[in-house]
Amino acid sequence: MINRLSLHILLALALASCVKSTMDPVAPEPMVFSAVASHSTKGIITTTNYPIDEPFVVEAVHYDDDTGLSGGDAFMTRETVQYDIDNGLWRTEDDYFWPIDGRIRFYAGSPLIPEVSVTRENGVTANWDISSGENTQTDLCFAEVDEDCTAHSASVPIIFSHALSQVCIKARTIKHYSYSRSIDNLIQANIITVVLDSVKIGGIVSKGRFTQKPLGWLLEKDIKSEYPVFSSKKGQELGCDRYDNPILYRLNNMLLIPQTLSEDAYIQEWHHIVVRTSVTDKDTGQIISDTTYELPKSSVIYLADYCEAWNLDYKYTYRLAVGLDSPMLSMAVTDWTETREIILEDQ
Repeated sequence: MINRLSLHILLALALASCVKSTMDPVAPEPMVFSAVASHSTKGIITTTNYPIDEPFVVEAVHYDDDTGLSGGDAFMTRETVQYDIDNGLWRTEDDYFWPIDGRIRFYAGSPLIPEVSVTRENGVTANWDISSGENTQTDLCFAEVDEDCTAHSASVPIIFSHALSQVCIKARTIKHYSYSRSIDNLIQANIITVVLDSVKIGGIVSKGRFTQKPLGWLLEKDIKSEYPVFSSKKGQELGCDRYDNPILYRLNNMLLIPQTLSEDAYIQEWHHIVVRTSVTDKDTGQIISDTTYELPKSSVIYLADYCEAWNLDYKYTYRLAVGLDSPMLSMAVTDWTETREIILEDQ
């Protein structure tokens, strides 16, 4: 039998347990991020996937008022954000938690290298030097996002834009040159092949400083470089399909500093023509003669004749056509992923 004292003790314990369970605060969730962009820091990806093996840097400022215009206190200072494979999201090494009210403005920059910094005053800044062909494969990205602390997203949406211009070079032959003709009882066949040997682009400003706020580049206009686009000892044969339409070959994609193109910015190409001529007696099938020779050719085309400037976050595709005739160049400008197309001249 439970005596009166024991009953009082049990009731007290039960009440205490009930009160504790209703008063326990819900543990706050740490701040996490999502990252998207048509972006790659090692090679060019033309989708909206941000590579999960590339961390980025974030600076964040907390504002007490809802406008995010006055005052502001440092919330994150050059924090590295990395992908958490186990949980499938981006996060900082140390956990951060959302303040009760106000707004937070985030600045994000990529890649995570010493040349790229981020501050609350200027956002992402970068001293950029594209002095070699290898450096034309490194992307430079920036982002800015404001979040309401009381009604924030489940993860801070970092949507990167590109600070560089994407330049794509493609090549084709001008037309199908091979032919045959009959002369009396003879058939003369001319097999003419166009082979691209090398292409380079030059006269390009290769050094400057990028700032997110105010958005733009300060260029060192006297520092220019040239970059190999394509080179092959064997060469790339430029052919046509079965309908005699020239096939377009992509040679290279490069990430270069946005700039007004000077008069000496150029594309230079070297190619050769292989001509094989045979004469056959069509009555007997006897080959009377069969000779092969090569014609080396090259040309320089100035880029400013086709486009005055490269702007950041756009893709410029140059289509180079070579052959027996004079070389031809056409150009199209699109957004980074080619979902929107603005044709300037496209042949």
